[in-house]
Amino acid sequence: MKKNFVLASLLLGILLNGWAIAFLELPFYQTVLVLAGISILVMTAVQERFIFLYAITITLSYGVFLTIYAFVNQQSAEIQLLYMYGHLLLTSFLLLYWILMNFIKKFGYENNDLKHEVRLLQKYKGVTKLLTLPEFDEQAQWLLKSKERNKEEAWFVKISITSPNKRVKVNLQEELERLALQSIRQKFDLATGDMGAIYLLLKNTHSEGVQIVLDRFWEKVQAEINLSDSPYATVTEQVTDAEQLAGLMGKPL
Repeated sequence: MKKNFVLASLLLGILLNGWAIAFLELPFYQTVLVLAGISILVMTAVQERFIFLYAITITLSYGVFLTIYAFVNQQSAEIQLLYMYGHLLLTSFLLLYWILMNFIKKFGYENNDLKHEVRLLQKYKGVTKLLTLPEFDEQAQWLLKSKERNKEEAWFVKISITSPNKRVKVNLQEELERLALQSIRQKFDLATGDMGAIYLLLKNTHSEGVQIVLDRFWEKVQAEINLSDSPYATVTEQVTDAEQLAGLMGKPL
């Protein structure tokens, strides 16, 4: 609401300013209208750091022109006062438009920040911060292409929760997702989860490295969850491309 009020006030001020320039018909008012129109185009097109510099340059240049013109033509004090009014209208117009441009750009930056936050939220699921399935698929395709270029291995791990009890499975899902994320290399490996399963994609490793991750995961499970038997089963397989990965996850490519 406050932003809408500020925006409406700025637009109204600019419109009233332009109307005053045209209606009062002060000396050189046509020149002022031309300068205002050109300034709208220029200030919209130039980079942000040059907008205020441009506005100051136009304001000072027009003021110098009026001063020299009044001096050369020996204008009366009344005419010089009209020059000052015209100069003030141009200055206020440029100032209001500069404020409007900054307000709009600031509003745009805030929208971009919000979009960025939304994208981040769309990348991660729940409180465990595992990747969402779409984000996992997207990053997995890049990882597999990178693996192929660098002649590396990539391994897929599926952790299936074996409990038949739905409530237990839901509780275990969140806990095992958190522990799985702690067991992988954050900057290299990928992890996501679906109901009853957790998927890992391990980059630049081998079968022994996969076993190290699984052993680390099991140690964390034993330390965090008080169960006599393992609450999950695992499947591991070396992955070569996205089509194979989609098949292992039981999804169409």
